Amino acid sequence: MPYNQRRKIILKEKTFMVASSKSRNTNYGVGDEVSYAFGSGIAYGEVVRLLEGGAAIEILFEDGRREIKKARDGALRLLRRASGASELEEKRSDRERLHDHEISEVFRSDQKKRW
Repeated sequence: MPYNQRRKIILKEKTFMVASSKSRNTNYGVGDEVSYAFGSGIAYGEVVRLLEGGAAIEILFEDGRREIKKARDGALRLLRRASGASELEEKRSDRERLHDHEISEVFRSDQKKRW
């Protein structure tokens, strides 16, 4: 069996496990708060400039350093949008919040009893 055919069969049999919960298409904007995982720890900063149409960003870290990082870098994490929404809130923005009217009613009556 030729090498190319063996390679295709092996690639089909492999399963890929994804350990990251980060979405692959994060679009950063100016003013977004981000964290970057360095070997020595995590640094927090703010996006000050978008480069190459958003493919790279310039980050102003809390200690005053400025660095340019690729937007798809695995060590880069969105903490909070400039609008105030967190990454998790943004991810769930298309979902409707669940409300249980009975729980809300009990909660309101409990608040009335306290006052």
